[in-house]
Amino acid sequence: MKSRRVILILILVLALSCLILGVILGGILREGNTLPDSAVDDILDLLRESGITADRSLVSGRRKTAPVYVLGSGDYESTVASLLSGSVPAKTYDVPEGMILLMENGARVDFGEDFSFRYSRGGERVDAYRAADLSPSGVPLSGERKAAVEAIVTEFLESGSRSFESGGERVDIRCETDAVWEAEGVQYAMCSRSIDGIRIAANRVICALDGDTVGEAWGTWYFLTPAESYSAQLSDTLNILFNMKKEIGAAKTPVTVKAVTLCYSLWFRGDGEGFCLIPCWQIATDTMGSFLFNALDGSFYTRN
Repeated sequence: MKSRRVILILILVLALSCLILGVILGGILREGNTLPDSAVDDILDLLRESGITADRSLVSGRRKTAPVYVLGSGDYESTVASLLSGSVPAKTYDVPEGMILLMENGARVDFGEDFSFRYSRGGERVDAYRAADLSPSGVPLSGERKAAVEAIVTEFLESGSRSFESGGERVDIRCETDAVWEAEGVQYAMCSRSIDGIRIAANRVICALDGDTVGEAWGTWYFLTPAESYSAQLSDTLNILFNMKKEIGAAKTPVTVKAVTLCYSLWFRGDGEGFCLIPCWQIATDTMGSFLFNALDGSFYTRN
């Protein structure tokens, strides 16, 4: 009886020791990935002296983690064109800027660089000036018709991804409707895409409706679906602000950071095995537009 009681006590002591060790190790890991508040304030002061002002609430000295999504492309153009049009290619043309597919049902799909595309159910090429216009310009829709338009364009765009390989993990990829409006008797919707609640940058399309069907669509859209993912540590936002300072150079006037947002951007893997979506930090400023940085290594990506 005594030996059983001793064993029970030893088990309890061991369990308590493991719990304490876990708390200590967790604290060490957190401290190793987080700058003290005083250090964050000092860094913000240094940035302010060099011309960049950011509110304390916008930045963090803590290094977070986020998934990197590996995408499988397959026979991309033919697959997407068939899914969007509900038909099969009758003729395919390689052109300097991409590819043109004329479908058996009369639809036409043009693919350009960086996953840009133009779709026409009637076969006419979308004018270049319209394809470049990705801004709402008309009377906003509301109520039941707005909801109906959103459902139509979501079904259309999501249909283009249905044949691509999906990984074992459940990934929430959604079509987001940012605006719905009407101009000269035509109803339009501007759409973007998100993955697990985080927006995918430079991924925007306008759909023009012909009744209750998408008659035309143009913009940039990654119809690819993640085949696998892995977790990666991100650069902290303070480091990103210092990298932005390098890009700005010696600014003559102060620059104020208005927002710091985590998003995803398409990245070419460079090994002949396709693309991936990587986490990026988007820094919006008051006078110099937005800066996009690779959140994995802090390198500058693009500016708009």
